Amino acid sequence: MKPAIVDLAERIQTDIQARKLKPGDPYFTTSETARSFQVSGTTANRALQLLTQRRVLVRKQRAGTFIAEPGKKQSYGLKCVHLVVHQKFLEREGLLADGIVIGIQREMPDAELQFNFLPHREEEVYVQEIVNRALKSSEPEGFVLQRAQVGVQRILEESGLPAVVNGLLQPSISGLAQIDRDQEQIGRLLIQELLRKKCTRFLVVLRDQVTAGDHQLLDTIQRELKVAGFGLDQLCIRCLPADDRAIQATALEVLQQSTGKLGVLCRSEPAARAIGECVFGEPLPKSRRPVLVVADRFARDQSDCPFPYIRACLSPVAYGQEIGRMLMRQVNGEGALSMETRVEVELVQPIKATPS
Repeated sequence: MKPAIVDLAERIQTDIQARKLKPGDPYFTTSETARSFQVSGTTANRALQLLTQRRVLVRKQRAGTFIAEPGKKQSYGLKCVHLVVHQKFLEREGLLADGIVIGIQREMPDAELQFNFLPHREEEVYVQEIVNRALKSSEPEGFVLQRAQVGVQRILEESGLPAVVNGLLQPSISGLAQIDRDQEQIGRLLIQELLRKKCTRFLVVLRDQVTAGDHQLLDTIQRELKVAGFGLDQLCIRCLPADDRAIQATALEVLQQSTGKLGVLCRSEPAARAIGECVFGEPLPKSRRPVLVVADRFARDQSDCPFPYIRACLSPVAYGQEIGRMLMRQVNGEGALSMETRVEVELVQPIKATPS
């Protein structure tokens, strides 16, 4: 399954061809696109934005959306950018947010963005096949890796192809460009929030696939708790599959073992929502109600997060543009070793606080 905006953009291009629309012809407005393709207004707007970045459409303020005039294509160095991600993460958490995709396309309007979904097994075999095809291509291709394990990162490192890891490099990997939110800052801000809420025991819920960013986050959490006077026996770490019932059962077990207020630091918002659904229904005195905070939030919709969460100080579009620039610097001969971007973050409080 492709991301909604990419799928819709392709459907719109098919519609343009089927209706034989010519340059300068008007196209649907955002609301008309949403109705015609039976999608939300947000998805319609972002798909139209993506096609504008590809120079398929032109959007003029107060005038509307039109088919773009064909122009002489400029060479942007890359024929195709492969976005490599686990489909389960994309579906559950919206990793590689729409804005990031739009930002990459803005930097490279002529590049085709191709999503490659990692299988549950034999990830490395799958990626190696894609890399082999890219190496044989007559035009250069690049890669963006999302939550990639060490074997996948090593294949790209050895290929010499332009590549950017959206996250931290795994141990032993050094020859790839990387961009990530500041994991130390994330750990520090979230633990300080839980300490401010008078938590005395701490549960960290990570995904079942742990990455280098998780290690950096955990190191920071341990340091912060030690400075605050807490021992390792007051810290509980669980790496869990993306299964609400498994996450809920684990949280309830730790909650029942805790005598004081429990602080729960969730790597992802879906995990926090699953825990919130079950623990806030437990008959607990106010002093023992758990406090939840979220490290990663990549929501596709505009709904409010009911928990304090981390937000990058760089907008998703600007984040995507930085990835695009890092790819192009490699195309132009710059070594990936010099490319490491740490994005500052901030703690965002919910509009309506959860019980605490």
